[in-house]
Amino acid sequence: MKVLTILPVLAFAFIAVNCNKVKEEAKSNSKIAVKSDSIAKPIKKELPENFDEFNKKFHSDSIFQVSRVDFPIEGKHVSGFEQYNWTKKNWQFQVIPVAEKTEIEEYQHSLVKTDTLITERFWIPNSGFEVERQFKLINNKWFLIYYNDINL
Repeated sequence: MKVLTILPVLAFAFIAVNCNKVKEEAKSNSKIAVKSDSIAKPIKKELPENFDEFNKKFHSDSIFQVSRVDFPIEGKHVSGFEQYNWTKKNWQFQVIPVAEKTEIEEYQHSLVKTDTLITERFWIPNSGFEVERQFKLINNKWFLIYYNDINL
């Protein structure tokens, strides 16, 4: 009689242990599924380009510069009687980087910076000389969007 009572108890214990293993495997598989799902679809947020690094490269690499001018660009070139809008064909490589202060004392200088727009102006009062340029953050990359070069 002892054998008859021990067999059902052992069978019950065997079933209970196996059920717990199945539950644990299901839990671990669901955790893996969640983890693998998050790995398969990572959320990648691109950081905005650093303006100082862009500024150095823009004013030292002519190919990079042309790639970051948003042609057709606003503004124009005026020198005496010569006047034209900027195109890739007549673009003049710009070597002077944007700066907080200018070392040229005869020019007035202003710089206005926000997170997405930088406007710099040079001018000589009452002379007909003025240069203004604007850089804008577009899709997390900086572009020159405006360049006015007037020398009358």
